[in-house]
Amino acid sequence: MKKLLVIITILLIVASCSTTKEAKSAKTELRNEKKLTEQVIVRKAVESGRYIIKLDRLYLTGGMIDLIPRANYIIIDGKKAIISAAYFGRQYDIRPIAGINLRGVAMDYELTSNLSKGRYEVKMKVGNGSTSFNLYLSIGKNGTCDASLTSLKIDNVRYRGYVVPIIDKTSIPLQNNDVI
Repeated sequence: MKKLLVIITILLIVASCSTTKEAKSAKTELRNEKKLTEQVIVRKAVESGRYIIKLDRLYLTGGMIDLIPRANYIIIDGKKAIISAAYFGRQYDIRPIAGINLRGVAMDYELTSNLSKGRYEVKMKVGNGSTSFNLYLSIGKNGTCDASLTSLKIDNVRYRGYVVPIIDKTSIPLQNNDVI
């Protein structure tokens, strides 16, 4: 009787361990699929030139400042570009500069992909006639982004953030209960 009880206990333990391994493998497969879909979405957004970069960190010479992403961003939508970011550093203007706010046109847009490193390099000039900035982006395949801005009135400034694709509302099929 004791042997039968021991055998049943061992079978229950083995069965519980095998289901745990199956559950873990299913979770890792799901996680890997999610990462792959996110990478494809980021790739399509960068290649189409329609994305928002939410800036969450400003790098200074002696440290860094955490930023609020909804107030600090760079929007690239085809030829249109909007930059709204905090600035703290050396400036070459009479008036003090505490932030960068620019609505303009993306000129000289150059995209190079370094797939061996899994990064995209974007170089462009954003201007609105009176003011222009040189913008350098390094976007990882998972959506992380390093941004650098230069201009005649400010020193080189570096940011870190993440890419949010701009979704085209015309390509999304509507459901029965969706309202436009």
